[in-house]
Amino acid sequence: MFSTDGIRAAVDTVGREMALLGERATPTSGKDLDALRASWVALVDALDLGPAPELRKCPHCGGIGMRAATLCSTCWKKLVPPPAAGDGHWGGPT
Repeated sequence: MFSTDGIRAAVDTVGREMALLGERATPTSGKDLDALRASWVALVDALDLGPAPELRKCPHCGGIGMRAATLCSTCWKKLVPPPAAGDGHWGGPT
């Protein structure tokens, strides 16, 4: 699987720097800054990162994995999928 964790952090950092750059812009740099912003927006759209994946700890070993995982990637033990948002139970017997 392709990890986007480093890309997400870089996108966030550059986005913050772009906002600061806009605050420091001079009237003559406005057109160049607008072109840079448009290019940045196009790049972020092309990356299509979406929201960061939800993570959880394995109840057996404490390893971090995807929230919806049914098998721990660290200890390989079977996991009970967590409830859907607002479900109120963990999918086990009630």
